[in-house]
Amino acid sequence: MRIVSIDLETTGLDENFCQIIEFAAIIDDLANPRPIKELPCFHCYVRHEVYVGQPYALSMHPEIFRKLATGDESHNFLEPKEVGYEFFKFLESNGYEIGEKITAAGKNFARFDAKFLDKLPDFNNHVNIHHRVLDPAVFYVRPEDECLPSSNECLRRAGVDKEVAHTAMEDAADVVFLVRAGIKKL
Repeated sequence: MRIVSIDLETTGLDENFCQIIEFAAIIDDLANPRPIKELPCFHCYVRHEVYVGQPYALSMHPEIFRKLATGDESHNFLEPKEVGYEFFKFLESNGYEIGEKITAAGKNFARFDAKFLDKLPDFNNHVNIHHRVLDPAVFYVRPEDECLPSSNECLRRAGVDKEVAHTAMEDAADVVFLVRAGIKKL
């Protein structure tokens, strides 16, 4: 089974007015695992004419805004309307066919990231995401938990001493790691 770990960084929590500013995805074939650093990955920063968001989220991303402001050509910058098409081209170059559903993996993907992706112009015309998604928290839940554990707690329970980076690529890689480690626990 192949999964596509997707992570976004946004200007806030409300998909109705906040914006995606960074998008990353990593394709993992669970039956044939390779080192995470060797997996196919897609990354872009999303340019907007004006940025609107919530103060806490905006304050978390000074590096992203610096990259967006300078337009350093070593990074991939896309307009919101380009993200779906460019992401589809990446998927196609890695063996996905037109219309094929991808199995998304991500922490809070179904209730957060997917809502933001739905707001991107034409994204759903290019990318078909399966309605079933994989949240790695299910591998790390304990009977005494009152809710699913956070990404930081999942990493701790997986034996990793680090904090969530809040950069899309690193967080997408953490999800791949957590899914693999969780499956191994089974």
